[in-house]
Amino acid sequence: MDIWLGKSRGGSGPRHALVAALLCLALPATTLSQTGAASPASEGKRLFLENKPSEAAPLLARAVSADPADEDARLWLGIAYQQLGRYDDAIATFRAGAARPGARRHVFLFNMGNCYAAQGKMVFAEEVYGQAIEARPDFAPAFLNRANARMKLESLGTAAEDYRAYLGLDPASPQADEIRRLLDLIARDLASAEELKALEEAQRLAEEAARQALLEEVARALLESAQDTTNITAGGEDVQDYEDDLELDD
Repeated sequence: MDIWLGKSRGGSGPRHALVAALLCLALPATTLSQTGAASPASEGKRLFLENKPSEAAPLLARAVSADPADEDARLWLGIAYQQLGRYDDAIATFRAGAARPGARRHVFLFNMGNCYAAQGKMVFAEEVYGQAIEARPDFAPAFLNRANARMKLESLGTAAEDYRAYLGLDPASPQADEIRRLLDLIARDLASAEELKALEEAQRLAEEAARQALLEEVARALLESAQDTTNITAGGEDVQDYEDDLELDD
């Protein structure tokens, strides 16, 4: 069941990165250069909001190159790359943003995790979502998406922990009811798994006991057979001695 944050049902790809980033960003007033033209950063953001990532990306890249400390431009650039399916470029952009001092490290890491998830690299996604949580322990979206990644990895117990943490941080989430139903299913699956594990363990112990009993029975039979053979040999056979002298005929 896909319940990635911000993912539209039947959509062509995850849009949770865009949602999270836009929540953390406010588009500033358009900055004009000395010539009166909009700056690459503001123009790139405008194009991005108009759903033109292919046109926005080069301008945002220029803005980041001109001012590496511009967190907004870097984050929007990474998301533009992500929308274009350029996941490696997006990951590199987000990683560079996370490595710089700033207040949005958790957002860069979160979006990096989204890129790994979009590539199906759930082990990496889980790890990076964890780093986002370390950077900001109250960042609910990271718990939700890490829970989803753990579901993909079939780690039901830890996924349930993250879903519960997410509901604790965002109890009014529109997906709360769906997540609670999922938690009930996980609980039943885990209970069934425990029962199956106990049954398999009991069966293993029974088979081991039967095997041990068979070995002991075989060993006892071999011992008894060896004793019977020894008794027969010890009785010996009657041997006739010839005590009379032999006489030779003349």
